[in-house]
Amino acid sequence: RHALVTRQRNRRNAARTHAITTHRAHIMSAWRRACQRAYSAHSATTSTSTTATVAQLDALLKRCELGAPRAPSRIAVGLSGGVDSAVAAWALKQLGHDVTGVLMRNWDGFDERDDDCGYVDDRKSARETANAIGIALDEVDFSRTYWHEVFEPFVGAFASGATPNPDLECNRRVKFGALLRHARERLGAEYLATGHYARIRRSGNHNSMVELLRGVDITKDQSYFLASVTGEALSSACFPLGEALKSDIRDAARALNFTAAERRSSAGICFIGRRPFGEFIGEYVESKAGEFVDVETMRVVPGAEAHRGLASYTVGQRAKIGGAAKPWFVVGKNTASNVVYVASGPEHEALFSTSAIVTEPFWVAGEPPAGVAKLRAKTRYAAQLTPVTLTAHRDGYNGASIGKNDTHTQSMSSEFVPSAFSTAYDSRADASGAPPTLLVTFASPERAVTPGQAVVFYAPDDDVCLGGGIIHSTSRTLFEERRGSQ
Repeated sequence: RHALVTRQRNRRNAARTHAITTHRAHIMSAWRRACQRAYSAHSATTSTSTTATVAQLDALLKRCELGAPRAPSRIAVGLSGGVDSAVAAWALKQLGHDVTGVLMRNWDGFDERDDDCGYVDDRKSARETANAIGIALDEVDFSRTYWHEVFEPFVGAFASGATPNPDLECNRRVKFGALLRHARERLGAEYLATGHYARIRRSGNHNSMVELLRGVDITKDQSYFLASVTGEALSSACFPLGEALKSDIRDAARALNFTAAERRSSAGICFIGRRPFGEFIGEYVESKAGEFVDVETMRVVPGAEAHRGLASYTVGQRAKIGGAAKPWFVVGKNTASNVVYVASGPEHEALFSTSAIVTEPFWVAGEPPAGVAKLRAKTRYAAQLTPVTLTAHRDGYNGASIGKNDTHTQSMSSEFVPSAFSTAYDSRADASGAPPTLLVTFASPERAVTPGQAVVFYAPDDDVCLGGGIIHSTSRTLFEERRGSQ
Protein backbone atom coordinates (compact mmCIF):
# COMPACT_ATOMS: atom_id res chain seq x y z
CA ARG A 1 0.00 0.00 0.00
CA HIS A 2 2.83 2.37 0.85
CA ALA A 3 4.54 1.65 -2.47
CA LEU A 4 1.26 2.33 -4.33
CA VAL A 5 0.77 5.68 -2.59
CA THR A 6 4.38 6.61 -3.37
CA ARG A 7 3.96 5.79 -7.08
CA GLN A 8 0.75 7.82 -7.28
CA ARG A 9 2.45 10.79 -5.58
CA ASN A 10 5.40 10.56 -7.96
CA ARG A 11 3.09 10.49 -10.98
CA ARG A 12 1.20 13.57 -9.73
CA ASN A 13 4.46 15.44 -9.12
CA ALA A 14 5.77 14.48 -12.55
CA ALA A 15 2.54 15.65 -14.19
CA ARG A 16 2.68 18.95 -12.29
CA THR A 17 6.32 19.48 -13.25
CA HIS A 18 5.51 18.75 -16.89
CA ALA A 19 2.60 21.21 -16.84
CA ILE A 20 4.73 23.99 -15.35
CA THR A 21 7.55 23.30 -17.82
CA THR A 22 5.14 23.31 -20.76
CA HIS A 23 3.55 26.54 -19.54
CA ARG A 24 6.94 28.22 -19.19
CA ALA A 25 8.05 26.98 -22.61
CA HIS A 26 4.87 28.33 -24.17
CA ILE A 27 5.38 31.69 -22.46
CA MET A 28 9.02 31.88 -23.55
CA SER A 29 8.17 30.99 -27.14
CA ALA A 30 5.44 33.63 -27.32
CA TRP A 31 7.75 36.14 -25.67
CA ARG A 32 10.54 35.55 -28.19
CA ARG A 33 8.12 36.07 -31.07
CA ALA A 34 6.89 39.30 -29.46
CA CYS A 35 10.47 40.46 -28.90
CA GLN A 36 11.34 39.77 -32.51
CA ARG A 37 8.38 41.81 -33.72
CA ALA A 38 9.17 44.70 -31.32
CA TYR A 39 12.85 44.62 -32.17
CA SER A 40 12.19 44.55 -35.91
CA ALA A 41 9.77 47.47 -35.67
CA HIS A 42 12.21 49.44 -33.55
CA SER A 43 15.14 48.71 -35.87
CA ALA A 44 13.18 50.17 -38.76
CA THR A 45 12.96 53.55 -37.03
CA THR A 46 16.32 53.92 -35.26
CA SER A 47 19.99 53.37 -35.90
CA THR A 48 21.10 53.40 -32.26
CA SER A 49 24.10 51.09 -32.06
CA THR A 50 23.49 50.22 -28.38
CA THR A 51 20.05 48.70 -29.00
CA ALA A 52 19.76 45.29 -27.36
CA THR A 53 19.37 42.23 -29.53
CA VAL A 54 16.71 39.61 -28.99
CA ALA A 55 19.39 37.32 -27.56
CA GLN A 56 20.31 39.99 -25.03
CA LEU A 57 16.67 40.44 -24.10
CA ASP A 58 16.41 36.69 -23.63
CA ALA A 59 19.43 36.75 -21.30
CA LEU A 60 17.96 39.69 -19.38
CA LEU A 61 14.67 37.87 -18.87
CA LYS A 62 16.51 34.88 -17.43
CA ARG A 63 18.24 37.17 -14.95
CA CYS A 64 14.91 38.79 -14.03
CA GLU A 65 13.46 35.32 -13.46
CA LEU A 66 15.92 34.85 -10.57
CA GLY A 67 14.24 37.71 -8.73
CA ALA A 68 10.66 36.64 -9.51
CA PRO A 69 8.37 34.18 -7.71
CA ARG A 70 8.85 30.61 -8.89
CA ALA A 71 5.15 29.88 -9.37
CA PRO A 72 2.79 32.05 -11.44
CA SER A 73 1.52 34.73 -9.04
CA ARG A 74 -0.62 37.83 -8.90
CA ILE A 75 1.83 40.73 -8.69
CA ALA A 76 1.28 44.47 -8.33
CA VAL A 77 4.13 46.48 -9.86
CA GLY A 78 4.84 50.00 -8.72
CA LEU A 79 5.04 51.90 -12.02
CA SER A 80 6.78 55.23 -11.55
CA GLY A 81 6.87 56.24 -15.21
CA GLY A 82 10.59 55.47 -15.32
CA VAL A 83 12.57 52.90 -17.26
CA ASP A 84 13.34 50.53 -14.36
CA SER A 85 9.77 49.85 -13.26
CA ALA A 86 8.70 49.58 -16.92
CA VAL A 87 11.15 46.78 -17.66
CA ALA A 88 10.38 45.08 -14.33
CA ALA A 89 6.66 44.98 -15.17
CA TRP A 90 7.36 43.74 -18.70
CA ALA A 91 9.64 40.94 -17.46
CA LEU A 92 7.10 39.70 -14.90
CA LYS A 93 4.36 39.69 -17.51
CA GLN A 94 6.53 37.70 -19.93
CA LEU A 95 7.33 35.19 -17.19
CA GLY A 96 3.65 34.32 -16.94
CA HIS A 97 2.57 36.29 -13.87
CA ASP A 98 -0.73 38.13 -13.48
CA VAL A 99 0.56 41.71 -13.41
CA THR A 100 -1.20 44.96 -12.50
CA GLY A 101 0.57 48.31 -12.53
CA VAL A 102 0.12 50.79 -9.67
CA LEU A 103 1.02 54.47 -9.91
CA MET A 104 1.39 56.36 -6.63
CA ARG A 105 0.84 60.04 -6.14
CA ASN A 106 2.82 61.03 -3.05
CA TRP A 107 2.97 64.79 -3.32
CA ASP A 108 0.16 67.30 -3.72
CA GLY A 109 1.84 70.01 -5.75
CA PHE A 110 -1.22 72.26 -6.07
CA ASP A 111 0.60 75.14 -4.42
CA GLU A 112 3.98 74.34 -5.96
CA ARG A 113 5.45 75.95 -9.05
CA ASP A 114 7.00 72.93 -10.73
CA ASP A 115 4.09 70.99 -12.21
CA ASP A 116 3.45 68.60 -9.32
CA CYS A 117 7.17 67.67 -9.16
CA GLY A 118 6.78 65.94 -12.51
CA TYR A 119 3.71 63.85 -11.63
CA VAL A 120 1.84 64.76 -14.82
CA ASP A 121 4.72 63.49 -16.96
CA ASP A 122 5.15 60.41 -14.73
CA ARG A 123 1.47 59.53 -15.10
CA LYS A 124 1.60 59.93 -18.88
CA SER A 125 4.65 57.69 -19.12
CA ALA A 126 3.19 55.07 -16.73
CA ARG A 127 -0.02 54.91 -18.74
CA GLU A 128 1.93 54.48 -21.98
CA THR A 129 4.03 51.73 -20.39
CA ALA A 130 0.99 49.84 -19.08
CA ASN A 131 -0.67 50.08 -22.49
CA ALA A 132 2.47 48.83 -24.27
CA ILE A 133 2.83 45.84 -21.93
CA GLY A 134 -0.89 45.09 -21.92
CA ILE A 135 -1.64 45.44 -18.20
CA ALA A 136 -4.14 47.44 -16.16
CA LEU A 137 -2.93 50.53 -14.30
CA ASP A 138 -4.33 51.42 -10.89
CA GLU A 139 -3.73 55.01 -9.71
CA VAL A 140 -3.73 55.74 -5.99
CA ASP A 141 -3.16 58.89 -3.93
CA PHE A 142 -0.93 58.54 -0.86
CA SER A 143 -0.10 62.24 -0.54
CA ARG A 144 -1.70 62.50 2.92
CA THR A 145 0.24 59.47 4.17
CA TYR A 146 3.45 60.81 2.70
CA TRP A 147 2.93 64.22 4.27
CA HIS A 148 2.40 62.88 7.81
CA GLU A 149 4.70 59.87 7.78
CA VAL A 150 7.62 61.19 5.70
CA PHE A 151 7.56 64.91 5.01
CA GLU A 152 6.70 66.31 8.46
CA PRO A 153 9.51 64.32 10.19
CA PHE A 154 11.82 65.40 7.33
CA VAL A 155 11.09 69.08 7.99
CA GLY A 156 11.39 68.60 11.75
CA ALA A 157 14.83 67.05 11.39
CA PHE A 158 16.03 69.90 9.18
CA ALA A 159 14.72 72.44 11.67
CA SER A 160 16.86 70.77 14.36
CA GLY A 161 20.00 71.18 12.25
CA ALA A 162 20.22 67.60 10.95
CA THR A 163 20.26 66.41 7.34
CA PRO A 164 17.65 63.63 6.97
CA ASN A 165 17.11 61.25 4.07
CA PRO A 166 13.38 60.84 3.30
CA ASP A 167 13.84 57.90 0.89
CA LEU A 168 14.22 55.29 3.63
CA GLU A 169 11.05 56.42 5.37
CA CYS A 170 9.21 56.55 2.05
CA ASN A 171 10.11 52.95 1.28
CA ARG A 172 9.24 51.78 4.79
CA ARG A 173 6.00 53.66 5.37
CA VAL A 174 4.61 54.37 1.91
CA LYS A 175 5.84 51.89 -0.72
CA PHE A 176 6.14 48.85 1.55
CA GLY A 177 3.58 50.17 3.99
CA ALA A 178 0.54 51.87 2.47
CA LEU A 179 1.12 50.64 -1.11
CA LEU A 180 1.75 47.04 -0.02
CA ARG A 181 -1.47 47.04 2.01
CA HIS A 182 -3.34 48.49 -0.97
CA ALA A 183 -1.90 45.81 -3.26
CA ARG A 184 -2.90 43.02 -0.89
CA GLU A 185 -6.32 44.26 0.19
CA ARG A 186 -7.62 46.07 -2.91
CA LEU A 187 -5.86 44.26 -5.75
CA GLY A 188 -5.53 40.80 -4.22
CA ALA A 189 -1.82 40.74 -5.02
CA GLU A 190 0.52 38.20 -3.48
CA TYR A 191 3.60 40.31 -4.19
CA LEU A 192 4.55 43.94 -4.69
CA ALA A 193 7.31 44.44 -7.26
CA THR A 194 9.39 47.56 -7.87
CA GLY A 195 12.32 48.51 -10.07
CA HIS A 196 14.82 48.61 -7.20
CA TYR A 197 18.31 47.22 -7.79
CA ALA A 198 18.35 44.86 -4.81
CA ARG A 199 17.77 41.17 -4.17
CA ILE A 200 15.81 39.01 -1.76
CA ARG A 201 16.94 35.61 -0.56
CA ARG A 202 14.12 33.40 0.66
CA SER A 203 14.62 30.47 3.00
CA GLY A 204 11.30 28.80 2.29
CA ASN A 205 7.76 29.64 1.24
CA HIS A 206 6.15 33.03 0.61
CA ASN A 207 5.67 33.84 4.29
CA SER A 208 9.08 32.66 5.52
CA MET A 209 11.86 34.94 6.73
CA VAL A 210 13.87 36.65 4.03
CA GLU A 211 17.22 38.36 3.67
CA LEU A 212 17.84 41.62 1.82
CA LEU A 213 20.88 41.57 -0.47
CA ARG A 214 22.74 44.17 -2.48
CA GLY A 215 21.98 44.37 -6.18
CA VAL A 216 24.41 42.70 -8.61
CA ASP A 217 25.05 46.10 -10.23
CA ILE A 218 26.98 47.59 -7.31
CA THR A 219 27.04 51.02 -8.97
CA LYS A 220 23.22 51.10 -8.80
CA ASP A 221 22.62 48.99 -5.67
CA GLN A 222 19.64 50.38 -3.72
CA SER A 223 19.62 48.13 -0.67
CA TYR A 224 20.66 51.19 1.38
CA PHE A 225 17.24 52.76 0.75
CA LEU A 226 15.42 49.51 1.62
CA ALA A 227 17.27 48.78 4.87
CA SER A 228 14.46 50.03 7.13
CA VAL A 229 11.76 47.90 5.47
CA THR A 230 10.71 45.05 7.77
CA GLY A 231 11.38 41.44 6.91
CA GLU A 232 7.64 40.77 7.01
CA ALA A 233 7.05 43.36 4.28
CA LEU A 234 10.03 42.15 2.24
CA SER A 235 8.60 38.62 2.25
CA SER A 236 5.93 40.02 -0.09
CA ALA A 237 8.38 42.07 -2.15
CA CYS A 238 9.79 41.25 -5.56
CA PHE A 239 12.81 42.88 -7.21
CA PRO A 240 13.15 41.51 -10.77
CA LEU A 241 16.09 43.81 -11.59
CA GLY A 242 18.28 42.72 -8.70
CA GLU A 243 20.42 40.47 -10.90
CA ALA A 244 20.55 42.92 -13.83
CA LEU A 245 22.77 45.78 -14.91
CA LYS A 246 21.32 49.26 -15.36
CA SER A 247 22.80 49.57 -18.87
CA ASP A 248 21.01 46.39 -19.94
CA ILE A 249 17.70 47.70 -18.63
CA ARG A 250 17.84 50.88 -20.69
CA ASP A 251 18.91 48.94 -23.79
CA ALA A 252 15.99 46.55 -23.28
CA ALA A 253 13.53 49.44 -23.02
CA ARG A 254 14.86 50.85 -26.29
CA ALA A 255 14.57 47.49 -28.00
CA LEU A 256 10.96 47.19 -26.83
CA ASN A 257 10.25 50.76 -27.97
CA PHE A 258 9.10 51.92 -24.53
CA THR A 259 8.62 55.68 -24.29
CA ALA A 260 10.21 55.51 -20.83
CA ALA A 261 13.50 54.35 -22.37
CA GLU A 262 14.96 57.84 -22.68
CA ARG A 263 13.58 59.30 -19.47
CA ARG A 264 16.21 60.42 -16.98
CA SER A 265 16.69 58.30 -13.90
CA SER A 266 15.17 59.85 -10.81
CA ALA A 267 17.66 61.71 -8.65
CA GLY A 268 17.25 63.77 -5.53
CA ILE A 269 14.00 64.30 -3.64
CA CYS A 270 10.77 64.19 -5.65
CA PHE A 271 8.84 66.91 -3.88
CA ILE A 272 11.55 69.51 -4.42
CA GLY A 273 11.15 69.35 -8.18
CA ARG A 274 13.43 71.61 -10.20
CA ARG A 275 13.93 74.34 -7.61
CA PRO A 276 17.13 74.86 -5.61
CA PHE A 277 16.89 72.96 -2.34
CA GLY A 278 17.52 76.03 -0.19
CA GLU A 279 14.65 77.86 -1.85
CA PHE A 280 12.28 74.93 -1.29
CA ILE A 281 13.14 74.15 2.32
CA GLY A 282 12.97 77.85 3.17
CA GLU A 283 9.19 77.64 2.74
CA TYR A 284 8.96 75.15 5.63
CA VAL A 285 11.97 75.90 7.84
CA GLU A 286 12.84 79.42 8.97
CA SER A 287 15.91 80.57 7.06
CA LYS A 288 17.98 83.01 9.05
CA ALA A 289 21.21 84.42 7.61
CA GLY A 290 24.31 83.75 9.65
CA GLU A 291 28.09 83.46 9.63
CA PHE A 292 30.55 81.01 8.09
CA VAL A 293 33.19 80.23 10.72
CA ASP A 294 36.61 78.80 9.86
CA VAL A 295 37.39 75.85 12.15
CA GLU A 296 41.11 76.67 12.03
CA THR A 297 40.72 80.17 13.49
CA MET A 298 37.15 79.98 14.90
CA ARG A 299 36.59 83.33 13.24
CA VAL A 300 34.33 84.44 10.42
CA VAL A 301 35.74 83.59 6.99
CA PRO A 302 37.33 86.79 5.64
CA GLY A 303 35.23 88.49 2.97
CA ALA A 304 32.46 85.89 3.18
CA GLU A 305 28.86 86.80 2.58
CA ALA A 306 26.28 85.57 5.10
CA HIS A 307 24.94 82.05 4.71
CA ARG A 308 21.33 81.55 3.56
CA GLY A 309 20.13 79.50 6.54
CA LEU A 310 21.40 76.26 8.11
CA ALA A 311 18.99 74.02 6.18
CA SER A 312 20.71 74.93 2.91
CA TYR A 313 23.94 73.17 3.91
CA THR A 314 25.03 69.64 4.69
CA VAL A 315 28.28 68.20 5.97
CA GLY A 316 30.87 67.45 3.30
CA GLN A 317 29.47 69.64 0.53
CA ARG A 318 31.20 72.67 -0.93
CA ALA A 319 29.91 75.73 0.89
CA LYS A 320 29.95 78.04 -2.16
CA ILE A 321 30.74 81.09 -0.07
CA GLY A 322 30.28 84.32 -1.95
CA GLY A 323 33.28 86.63 -1.69
CA ALA A 324 35.67 83.90 -0.46
CA ALA A 325 39.05 83.62 -2.18
CA LYS A 326 39.28 79.78 -2.00
CA PRO A 327 36.91 76.78 -1.83
CA TRP A 328 35.43 75.93 1.57
CA PHE A 329 33.63 72.77 2.70
CA VAL A 330 30.95 72.34 5.35
CA VAL A 331 32.17 70.67 8.54
CA GLY A 332 29.09 71.09 10.69
CA LYS A 333 26.30 73.38 11.91
CA ASN A 334 25.41 74.93 15.25
CA THR A 335 21.71 75.68 15.64
CA ALA A 336 22.16 77.65 18.86
CA SER A 337 24.53 80.19 17.30
CA ASN A 338 23.24 79.81 13.70
CA VAL A 339 26.80 79.16 12.51
CA VAL A 340 28.02 77.02 9.61
CA TYR A 341 31.49 75.66 10.35
CA VAL A 342 33.71 75.31 7.30
CA ALA A 343 37.24 74.13 6.46
CA SER A 344 39.52 74.81 3.52
CA GLY A 345 39.78 71.85 1.14
CA PRO A 346 37.71 68.67 0.62
CA GLU A 347 40.08 66.45 2.64
CA HIS A 348 40.56 68.65 5.70
CA GLU A 349 40.92 66.71 8.98
CA ALA A 350 37.80 68.41 10.36
CA LEU A 351 35.73 66.45 7.83
CA PHE A 352 36.79 63.04 9.21
CA SER A 353 35.39 61.21 12.26
CA THR A 354 36.27 57.88 13.84
CA SER A 355 32.92 57.00 15.43
CA ALA A 356 29.26 57.96 15.72
CA ILE A 357 26.29 57.37 17.99
CA VAL A 358 23.32 55.79 16.20
CA THR A 359 19.71 55.96 17.36
CA GLU A 360 16.35 54.56 16.19
CA PRO A 361 17.87 51.26 14.99
CA PHE A 362 16.01 49.13 12.48
CA TRP A 363 16.73 45.51 11.56
CA VAL A 364 15.40 43.50 8.62
CA ALA A 365 15.12 40.45 10.88
CA GLY A 366 13.39 42.49 13.61
CA GLU A 367 16.34 42.23 15.99
CA PRO A 368 20.10 42.85 15.90
CA PRO A 369 22.39 40.02 14.77
CA ALA A 370 23.38 37.96 17.80
CA GLY A 371 27.07 37.59 18.47
CA VAL A 372 28.15 39.89 15.64
CA ALA A 373 30.02 43.12 16.33
CA LYS A 374 32.27 43.32 13.28
CA LEU A 375 30.23 44.43 10.28
CA ARG A 376 30.47 46.70 7.25
CA ALA A 377 28.54 49.94 6.87
CA LYS A 378 27.62 52.85 4.60
CA THR A 379 27.06 56.26 6.17
CA ARG A 380 25.23 57.54 3.08
CA TYR A 381 24.04 56.07 -0.20
CA ALA A 382 27.06 57.07 -2.30
CA ALA A 383 29.62 56.09 0.35
CA GLN A 384 31.83 53.02 0.08
CA LEU A 385 31.33 50.06 2.40
CA THR A 386 33.69 50.34 5.36
CA PRO A 387 34.44 47.90 8.23
CA VAL A 388 32.88 48.94 11.55
CA THR A 389 32.54 47.71 15.11
CA LEU A 390 29.21 47.95 16.96
CA THR A 391 29.22 48.55 20.71
CA ALA A 392 26.26 48.87 23.06
CA HIS A 393 25.79 52.46 24.20
CA ARG A 394 24.14 53.05 27.57
CA ASP A 395 21.12 50.72 27.72
CA GLY A 396 21.78 49.09 24.35
CA TYR A 397 19.00 47.96 22.05
CA ASN A 398 15.68 47.52 23.88
CA GLY A 399 17.60 47.10 27.11
CA ALA A 400 20.02 44.50 25.73
CA SER A 401 23.47 44.99 24.31
CA ILE A 402 24.26 44.18 20.70
CA GLY A 403 25.82 40.78 20.22
CA LYS A 404 25.06 38.99 23.50
CA ASN A 405 27.63 36.31 22.69
CA ASP A 406 30.45 38.79 22.05
CA THR A 407 32.13 40.01 25.23
CA HIS A 408 33.55 43.06 23.41
CA THR A 409 30.06 44.41 22.82
CA GLN A 410 29.18 44.24 26.52
CA SER A 411 31.34 47.26 27.32
CA MET A 412 29.76 50.67 27.59
CA SER A 413 30.92 53.48 25.29
CA SER A 414 31.79 55.98 28.02
CA GLU A 415 34.77 57.34 26.07
CA PHE A 416 32.68 58.82 23.25
CA VAL A 417 33.15 62.59 22.99
CA PRO A 418 30.89 64.38 20.47
CA SER A 419 32.25 66.89 17.99
CA ALA A 420 31.87 70.55 18.92
CA PHE A 421 31.22 71.35 15.26
CA SER A 422 28.00 69.38 14.90
CA THR A 423 24.49 69.56 16.39
CA ALA A 424 23.00 66.20 17.37
CA TYR A 425 19.97 64.80 15.57
CA ASP A 426 16.73 65.51 17.45
CA SER A 427 15.44 61.96 17.31
CA ARG A 428 12.15 60.33 18.21
CA ALA A 429 14.09 58.27 20.74
CA ASP A 430 15.19 61.43 22.53
CA ALA A 431 11.61 62.70 22.58
CA SER A 432 10.39 59.50 24.25
CA GLY A 433 13.13 59.59 26.86
CA ALA A 434 15.04 56.61 25.45
CA PRO A 435 18.78 57.20 24.99
CA PRO A 436 20.82 56.66 21.82
CA THR A 437 21.63 53.00 21.54
CA LEU A 438 24.68 52.12 19.41
CA LEU A 439 28.25 53.25 19.07
CA VAL A 440 29.64 52.66 15.58
CA THR A 441 33.43 52.77 15.35
CA PHE A 442 34.95 52.99 11.89
CA ALA A 443 38.03 50.94 11.01
CA SER A 444 39.46 54.03 9.35
CA PRO A 445 38.36 57.69 9.61
CA GLU A 446 35.13 58.30 7.71
CA ARG A 447 34.44 61.50 5.78
CA ALA A 448 31.34 63.64 6.27
CA VAL A 449 29.46 61.56 8.84
CA THR A 450 26.22 63.53 9.12
CA PRO A 451 23.60 63.61 11.91
CA GLY A 452 20.19 62.72 10.50
CA GLN A 453 21.55 60.49 7.74
CA ALA A 454 21.15 56.71 7.93
CA VAL A 455 24.04 54.37 8.56
CA VAL A 456 23.25 50.97 7.04
CA PHE A 457 24.92 47.74 8.15
CA TYR A 458 25.98 44.81 6.01
CA ALA A 459 27.34 41.36 6.86
CA PRO A 460 31.14 41.25 7.03
CA ASP A 461 31.63 38.68 4.29
CA ASP A 462 28.66 38.75 1.89
CA ASP A 463 25.96 41.00 0.37
CA VAL A 464 23.36 40.70 3.14
CA CYS A 465 21.94 44.04 4.31
CA LEU A 466 21.10 43.68 8.00
CA GLY A 467 19.49 47.03 8.84
CA GLY A 468 20.78 50.28 10.26
CA GLY A 469 19.88 53.38 12.24
CA ILE A 470 19.97 57.16 12.22
CA ILE A 471 23.21 58.99 13.00
CA HIS A 472 22.57 60.91 16.22
CA SER A 473 25.96 62.54 16.74
CA THR A 474 29.55 62.20 15.56
CA SER A 475 32.75 61.89 17.54
CA ARG A 476 35.41 64.55 17.69
CA THR A 477 36.99 64.98 14.27
CA LEU A 478 40.63 64.20 13.51
CA PHE A 479 41.24 67.93 13.60
CA GLU A 480 39.74 68.25 17.09
CA GLU A 481 41.67 65.20 18.30
CA ARG A 482 44.96 66.65 17.04
CA ARG A 483 44.27 70.08 18.53
CA GLY A 484 43.24 68.49 21.83
CA SER A 485 46.48 66.52 22.10
CA GLN A 486 48.67 69.57 21.60
